[in-house]
Amino acid sequence: MQIIDRSYNEYKMDYPVGRICDPDKALFIDIETTGLSKETTNLYLIGCGYYTGDGFATKLFFADSSTEEKQILLAFVDFVRNFSHLFHFNGTGFDIPYLEYKAAAYDIPDPFEGITQVDIYRLCKPLRYLLFPDSMKQKSIESFLGIGREDRFNGGELIEVYKQYEKDRSPELLHLLITHNREDVIGMHLILPILYYLDLKDAPLSFEGYRINSYTDYNGDEKEEVLFEYTMDASFPRSFSSKTESMYVRASAENKTLTVRLPIYRTVLKIYFENYRDYCYIPDEDTAILRTIAQTLPKDRYQRATRTTCYQNVSAAFVKQPDDIFTPVFRSSLKDKRKYFRFPEDFNKEAAERFGRELLNVFFTMKKRPHLSNSSFFS
Repeated sequence: MQIIDRSYNEYKMDYPVGRICDPDKALFIDIETTGLSKETTNLYLIGCGYYTGDGFATKLFFADSSTEEKQILLAFVDFVRNFSHLFHFNGTGFDIPYLEYKAAAYDIPDPFEGITQVDIYRLCKPLRYLLFPDSMKQKSIESFLGIGREDRFNGGELIEVYKQYEKDRSPELLHLLITHNREDVIGMHLILPILYYLDLKDAPLSFEGYRINSYTDYNGDEKEEVLFEYTMDASFPRSFSSKTESMYVRASAENKTLTVRLPIYRTVLKIYFENYRDYCYIPDEDTAILRTIAQTLPKDRYQRATRTTCYQNVSAAFVKQPDDIFTPVFRSSLKDKRKYFRFPEDFNKEAAERFGRELLNVFFTMKKRPHLSNSSFFS
């Protein structure tokens, strides 16, 4: 068994870990195994990272052969007692159950009793479709933040490397194994600033204005869009942009600005009236009017309005909205959950900040990829 220590003065705390726990009590871990099945595979490396007075340090517990699995577990269990919070990346799904199973198999007491789990992946999940629509792996987050790596392997690719190392104890192979795990551990510390983006969910927005842009699309059709401009009371590491089929947002880290771009639809939509019992529907004109007025017409020209026929058609320029923010609310049909407002007639600065907030928060509540979402705002 080897215990490999290394210190890094260059890795400072770029995120206030004190928001979560005492930094001196935070331990980052990542494990390497010879497969996914905890019952039939071996644990060969437990990587740990922790804060020091000078920066960050790693301690790796490495099994030179599968027969040393119990040894590295015992050494790790003794070390982990010095910490109160265990940081990992999706370790809830693999690392922690694996270690608990192996500890129980060797009659080792629960190594995590009394320790709080901090799954960085689960903390980041609300950012999935705001920043990482394709993949939210640790390396994806590192790439987004501009964090480089020496390691070019994944854990699965290194299984055969470890098996070969057991045979010949090659220093070159050991370097590959150690580098991969160490960079995973260090990477967890380095990606913590991604948590700043969670602040955007509640950060105050100030409406600065809007502008209209005209353009020609790929089909040669003339289109219009409106760009709503906001400033944000929030800090985050890097600028970003996100989009759905009907919305584009861009946030600038330097200027703390948010731009939301929405298409303008020049079409005919319906405004529905709740008190449909007070209306009659005129089929020839495809509109509803008050019963008191309808009764002055011949009886064969009107009928009692229902919920689905109690509307009037309005031709105007419309913009989509995620809720009943600007009124009146327009739809293409009663069953259509998409909501629109007349623009710019019904737009007002008093509700503009709420509008921007709810547009941005759409990304935090999504359950599927933007083009697959069942949210009416994306279709």
